[in-house]
Formats: sequence, C-alpha cells, structure tokens
Amino acid sequence: MKKALLLFLLLCPLTLYAYNQPSVYDFDIKHWNSADGLSSNSVRSVSQDSQGFIWLGTLYGLNRFDGVQFEHFTKETHRHLASNSVTRLLHDSQGYMWVGTKSGLSGVDPLTLQFERYQILSEVTAIIEVRPGEIWVAADHLFRIHNGHVSRVEQVLSQVSQLELVGEHIWIMGSEQLYRMDLDGNVKSYTLPAELIQTPVYDLYWTEKGLHIAGESGFYHLDVATSEVQKCQLPDQNSTAVYKLLRDSRGNSWISAHRKLFHKHAKQPWQHITGDELGSYPWFSDIFEDRDNNIWLASFSDGLYRAAVGNIRRVVPFQPDAVVRSVAVTPSDTLLVAGQSDIGELTADGQYHSLINAEQLGSGTVHDIYWSDANHLWLGTDNGILAYQRDTKQLTTQFDSLKGFAVRVLQADINGGLWIGGVMGLVHYQHNTLTPFALNTELESRHITVLQQNDKQLVFGTTRGLYQYEQQRLSRLGVGTALYNSYITALQLLPNGHLLASTLDDGIFIRRADNSWYQLHTANGLPHSPVVSMTYDGATDYIWISSHKGIFRLRAAELDRPNLDNLPIEDVLGPHDRQLGTVPGRCCNGAGHAKVALWQQQYWYPTLKGLVAVPAELNRKADKPVQPVIKLVQGQQTYVLTAEQQRLVLELDDRNISIKYSALEFIKPAALQFRYQLTGFEHSWHDAADRREAVYTNLEPGRFVFRVQTRLENEPWAAAQTQDLELVVPKRFDETLVYRGLWLVLFLFCLYGLIWLLRRNTVHQQQQLERLVKQRTQELENSNLKLNELNEQLALLTHKDSLTGLRNRRFMFEQLPKDIEHFQRNRESMQTQGKCVALIHLDLDNFKQVNDQFGNSAGDSCIQQVAGLLIRETRGSDYVVRFAGEEFVLVLRDIPLELVEQFSYRLNELVAKTVFNLPDGHRTRLTCSVGYAVYPLELLGGQLINWEVSLQLSEMALYHVKHAGKNGVATIHFDQQVDAFEFEDSSHVEAQVERLLAAGLAHFELNNTR
Repeated sequence: MKKALLLFLLLCPLTLYAYNQPSVYDFDIKHWNSADGLSSNSVRSVSQDSQGFIWLGTLYGLNRFDGVQFEHFTKETHRHLASNSVTRLLHDSQGYMWVGTKSGLSGVDPLTLQFERYQILSEVTAIIEVRPGEIWVAADHLFRIHNGHVSRVEQVLSQVSQLELVGEHIWIMGSEQLYRMDLDGNVKSYTLPAELIQTPVYDLYWTEKGLHIAGESGFYHLDVATSEVQKCQLPDQNSTAVYKLLRDSRGNSWISAHRKLFHKHAKQPWQHITGDELGSYPWFSDIFEDRDNNIWLASFSDGLYRAAVGNIRRVVPFQPDAVVRSVAVTPSDTLLVAGQSDIGELTADGQYHSLINAEQLGSGTVHDIYWSDANHLWLGTDNGILAYQRDTKQLTTQFDSLKGFAVRVLQADINGGLWIGGVMGLVHYQHNTLTPFALNTELESRHITVLQQNDKQLVFGTTRGLYQYEQQRLSRLGVGTALYNSYITALQLLPNGHLLASTLDDGIFIRRADNSWYQLHTANGLPHSPVVSMTYDGATDYIWISSHKGIFRLRAAELDRPNLDNLPIEDVLGPHDRQLGTVPGRCCNGAGHAKVALWQQQYWYPTLKGLVAVPAELNRKADKPVQPVIKLVQGQQTYVLTAEQQRLVLELDDRNISIKYSALEFIKPAALQFRYQLTGFEHSWHDAADRREAVYTNLEPGRFVFRVQTRLENEPWAAAQTQDLELVVPKRFDETLVYRGLWLVLFLFCLYGLIWLLRRNTVHQQQQLERLVKQRTQELENSNLKLNELNEQLALLTHKDSLTGLRNRRFMFEQLPKDIEHFQRNRESMQTQGKCVALIHLDLDNFKQVNDQFGNSAGDSCIQQVAGLLIRETRGSDYVVRFAGEEFVLVLRDIPLELVEQFSYRLNELVAKTVFNLPDGHRTRLTCSVGYAVYPLELLGGQLINWEVSLQLSEMALYHVKHAGKNGVATIHFDQQVDAFEFEDSSHVEAQVERLLAAGLAHFELNNTR
C-alpha cells in the first residue's frame, strides 16, 4: 500500500483542542427522529433539491424537510413510488430526483411533486449521473437511463452493488470483481479479496489517494499501480463494517463505521465520536453535504442528524478530566482555567500549560480567583484561600484562620483592600490584617455567595437573601418578595443604577433606579434557570446571563422601558443546542464568583466538558436572507406550486382554501417568524409566529395577492423577505352579469304581467270585495286568534332566536350530536390533520348595567350587534347559538386544534375593542368572558367522552374567568396521565374536575386582559 494511504489512515493521539484550532467541536449538532415527524427512524439516504429542501429516504417512505416539517410521500399516496423502503436518492443536474427503493426505481420532480416509475424491479443500491441526461443504476444488473429510456449495460453482466464516477471513468463494484469502465465502454477488471466477494459493499469513494471501498468486511483501498485491493485499518486500529465515506468542501474527512463515526480536519489527527457524545450509537448509512456546507448524517436506527459549523466554540484543554469550574484572565493576558483536578492557563495561540496539578490542589473546588500582583495568585476554595507563587510554583495556605472554611468571594475593594466572603461571613483584608465585617451578626445567613460594589454601595448575596451596605448602614433587600429568603447565585450592578439578582429557585429580581422591583421567571420570559452568572458588556450594552442549561442575553436599555413584561431575551445557547462530540446536558456549571471571563473578545464559560466560548460581538443574523416559500394551496383539490410560479387560478367552487408556506432554515429554524396578508381581502398583516399555514374561508370572486414574510426573531420586519402569489378566484355563472341580467329581464316580464292581471281584475275584485267584506272580517278575527296561538307554538319549535336571528339552544342540542357523529366517522382523518370540534362559551360582562342605565332596548341592540360580530368572525361551516340572555355558544366544526385558542383570544379582543351604538345616540363598550373546550379532549381515550362533557368544561372555564375578574379567556388542561375513565359519569363532571384540580392533574389556563 502506498505511503500516502498509510499517512491518511494514521491515528494520532488526541492531546489538545485550542479555541483557534479546528476540531470536531466546531460543529453544532441537531437531531430529529420520528417524534419530530420523521416517517421512520431508519434513514437510508439524504439529498437536496434545487429549491433547498432536504429529501430523506427512509424505511417507511420518502420525506421532504424544510427544517421544521417533514412531508411524507408513500406508496399508498403516490402509486408510482415503487416501495416505501427507500435505499438511494440522487438529485441530478437537471433538477430531477431519482428514488431507489427495495422494489425498483422511481423518480419525482421536486417542483411539481409528480412521480414516475421506471422498469427496474429489483433493489437499487447505487445511482450516479454519468453525464447530463444519462443516469446509471446499480441493481440486480447495471442499467442505463437515457432520456427516460431504460437499457442494460452489457459490458458488465453480473450483479452490481456500488458505482463511482471519477472523471471519464466509472468504477463498478460487481459481485466478484471491481470494474473500471470509460465512457466508450472499455472495461478493466480488478480481482477482489474473498471477504469482499462474500459480504456486501456499501460505498465507493475516490480521493487524491485513490479509490476507497467501504463494506461489511471493513475498509479497503485499491492500489492502482499494483491493481491490488488491500484491507486497511480504521483510525482506531480496528476493523469493522464501514458504510459511508465523505470528504466535505472544507477538507474534513468523515468515516461512518459500525457503531462508530470518525472525523478528521485537514492537518489534524483523527477524532472518534462515541455513542455517549452523540446521544446514541453512531451507525450512519449516508453522509451528505448540502449547498450551505451543513453535514447531514442519516442513521440506520436513530433518525437524522445535522452538523453545522457555528459561532459558539467548545474548547477542551488537556486535563485529567474535562470538568472546568472557574475561569479568569491573568495579568499576562492568558486565560486561567480551574478544573476539578487541575489548574492551568490557555494562551492566545491555543497552547495549554498546567500550573497546579491534582496532587497539589487536592479535592477542593476553586470558587474565585484573585491576582494580588502578576506573580501571586489567590484561590478561593472549599478549604480556605490558597496562594500560588508563579515564579517558584509553590502553593501554600494564605490565612490559617480561614482554613477549613469554604471561600466563594475574592473581590477587590474599590476603596482599597480585598473583600473575602464564604461560609464564615464577610471579611475585609487590608495591610496584612483580616477584619470581620462589623455587621456579620445581623445576617440571617453568613454564607456569602456573591458580591458586587460600585462607588455608592456594596451589595452581596447569601444563601438566605440579599443585602446592601451603604453609608455605614446595612439593609436587607426584597422585603415582602420571594427574594427575601432566596439563595442568591449571581449579581450585576449596572452603570445606570439598575440591580439584577439571580436566585436558585425564583428567577431574576430586577431593581430599577427608581427602586421598583420586577421578577423575571420561567413563566414570564426567563428561558431557563437557575441562573449561575451575569456580566455586563458596556460596549454592546448586553447583559450576558448563563445557567446550567444554556446562555442568553438581554439589552440593558430594555430595562428602562415602562413595562417590563415580555422582555426581548435572545437565546444564544439553548438546553438542546450542543456541539458534535459532546454529551447532552448542562451548559455552564461555574462555581462561586469566577463563572465567566471576557478574553480575546469572547466570553468563556466553564462546563462539564471544557469551556464554551461565545463571541462578544455575536451576530445572530442569518448569513443570507431567509426567503419564504409558498409550497401549496389546499382547497377542494391540491395545487402544488413551483418556486417561480407567481399566479394561481382556483377552480370555480374553491372558496375555502389553506395556503401552506415555509422557509428553508436548518440552523435556527425555531427562530423563524412569519406573517401574511391577502391583499384585496384584508388590510392588515396576520402575525403567525412559527405557524406555517394560512386559512381563508368564503372568498369572493376576484384577484388577490397572498403575501408572506419571514424573519429571524431578532430582526425587524422591515428587513424581512417577501414572497407573493396572485390568487384568482373565478366567478361562477350564477355570479356573472349575464346571469343577473337574465334574472332582471325575467323579473320585469313577470312584473308587467302581474300589473296587467291586476288592472284586469281590479273591477271584478271591487265588486266581490263589498259582498265578502263582512264575511271576511269575521273569518279574519277567528283566524287571527288561531294564528296567534300557532305563532306561539311555532316560536317554541323554530330553531332561530327571535331577537338576533341566531340559532337557539334547541338547534344546538339537535345539531351537535350529528356533528360529533360526523367527526367520529372521519376521526382518523381529522386527528391526522390535527382537527377537532371546538365549543366556545361567551358571556357579556356586567350586561345588567347596560339595561339599568340605558334601558332594555339598548341592551337588545347590544346583543344584536354582538351577534353580528360573532357571525362575521366565524366560517360558513360554524354556527353561533344564543344560549341564554347575553350568553352565546360558538360551535366550530373541523377546526385545527392550534387555532382554537387564538380564535378565542381574538373574540375576546374584538368585543372589548368594539364601540356599541345605542338607539338613543349614546355609545358604550362591553367586555366578555370566554371559556372554551374541544372534542375530543386531549387525554387518554378522549374520543370516548361525550360532547356534553366538553360543553360543561367550557362552561366551567367561563365561570373561572368570571370568578377571576372577568374579561378574559380560559380553558382547562389535563395532565397526560388522565384518561377517559375519569369522566365516565358525566353527571358529576364538576366534582371530578375539582378532584383533578386538587390532585394537580388539571389546571386552568387563564389569560385575563383586565
């Protein structure tokens, strides 16, 4: 074997990954599986079309992926797909996607989603494009497809497993020999080792070092000079099955082996990614690089992984273990790294030097670091203060009186000296003298955790509250709040006078310069807690905050606005974000005071595996604008749209449509925000957040333009990209002017005939009228009496409310069981589409005051106006019921479950914003309380519960709003472990719900806008 190949496969020891050296940790990794919508966890092949969608071949069908949603294509829905078991994918130069399956070959046009079947009926193991318009396919034989025509390649008659195109030559793996064929059909064969003949071959890959072969029996290389196929060792010096090889555009090499993944940067040693670091054992059938240089890893059994080079770096210095607890910048501008069993420094060129080893340090944790001068280092540890002299490398105990005490704070006093804090309280050191803080006895807990100081005040935290020392007076902060007895984990004093204090269990407390307090917790915007560090960057005005689960930041200027609700907090590193080669888990586990350091224009955080480095000037904007894509329009039929299509004419009867859109973003798909507008039909934008569907009902004929915009959550809408689609709703014949003109002619003709008949019969009628007037008068009186009686009976039997024209209770109780029966008949389809039957109970608040102040006619007018508002906001398939007095019930049929809550809030807001005109010229405003529930309920066996329970739950939610102060929306959510048997007795629903509420298995979700 050539020396070059030996160098290529040489395994070097893994010694150091500095922040500026390339490593496997450069790749941020994301994982998807069947729980995220993937049709199967067994992914066999990955490709990308010209629009940018990722296509996945799985064991149970073909998937198209936009970063969030997986669209499924199966043999049951697309009959030209040869099999649901997809083995190979190839997107050719003409934009066509070739789909190899266990049962043959199919193809799909990614723009129109039209499938075709080709006359290859055995399992497809490889597909290559030899030249534009010519595809070669490896199956039971070698096939050529040219302009849609399938033919055999006669030069190779044996079964073919793999293909590779290299320049003008095609490498073909046969059942017993390896072939090299040129485009003229000339063939040269190479003898294979016996183990390669007897076992499957999974991949052929060409590099500058020659042809590499990946198979069940291991890793092989063809020496072209000697025509010998020789077996090679993997980077870990073992031999096992190898499935896929890749050299990406950055020069990284990837090898997928049995339960192993190897990675190598150019000019760097091989790195082995283990199952613990990946979250499961790596066993990848395909490795694919997309056009944005993301690496996609298709797992045989665990779904799909994406590895992308990110801005956040993980640095793992060489230490006995990778756990880091504290960091600090040294006077010589290096980074001091205090691990669990080693202390060293990281230089700007990426070199790591150990200063204190495990034997010297002992088992204690370093909580804080203080440089008394460039040569003397003090360490606050679990066993007092240790002093390290850099020139002599000696480590000694600094203060015998503090030995045995955990020291967490070493903070320079701006007035001279040093503040020392720990379990012994607060101590001041100056002029070689330790002086206990005079007011230690006033502290409820002497365990000092953090300390901050400016020229006006000293603020420090303990395990039982926060204290402020100012003008020789000690005061306890947060009296009357949860801060009073909280464990303080971090402090930050801002230049404008704001104070931030994080706690172990109660989030972050913010005291503004006007001494007003605000609590930020997970229920009102805190991304994750508990917070362990906070630091302020004056250059960017960002407050950087870290927790065990991630890192986020907040602009300090946002704390000056009047209302601190919904603070715009930017999630920099979330709990599910991690680097390739690291185990999932906690992010920033810093101890004591030294939990973050700003060095080399990056923020450095200690973690369970090395350091996380985040650029201080982190730009969260996308490298390129994210362009929205309108995928399809769903009406009575499905309209698939191409990327260039700008106009769509609907069928005559398509008046209710659903428009599905997306945006191709695979790095931060959860950060995408959408809004849309149908110009010509509406005048304002709909903020859809991350929802990717727009629904319109009862469209009138005309021309409309559907506009959708997308942006990242931290960008303004002014910078958002827009995609337009002109929608044409044609007129039916009964809506044309010709049709209406014919009706007008007919009406005029009938009117003329009627007038002629009336004039002819006028004289005759006048004569008869006089004779019959007396007789008719008596008959009319009798008829009027009977008519009044019948009207009263009819009023009881009719389905309409006489005041509003809405449906009444009788109609609802007759119609709703039919709707439920219809839903049950189509249950599988409805649940697949995420649809339900929604019951929304709405009651006007303080309605009696309107009658008392303005009279009953004013109250009737308000009810009629509310009824009109509800009719306008519902679809044609829904119906509104006047339930009783000022109570209404809305029944929304076949509505997506995620829209019910949004629709309920919209009704609440519309009623509150509406100005009601009264008959006497006055105007008034009303609010309403809304409770809603759905059928079937979202719990185990929810379809077994009758609709009366859902109606009762909506009424209970309504009364909950009333008791909570009115003017709000509420519903009842149940724990996932609650099943249908909890409601088998529908006559005691309220008691059963009260029991579940008391047990914590149910809760009211209330949005009170009062």
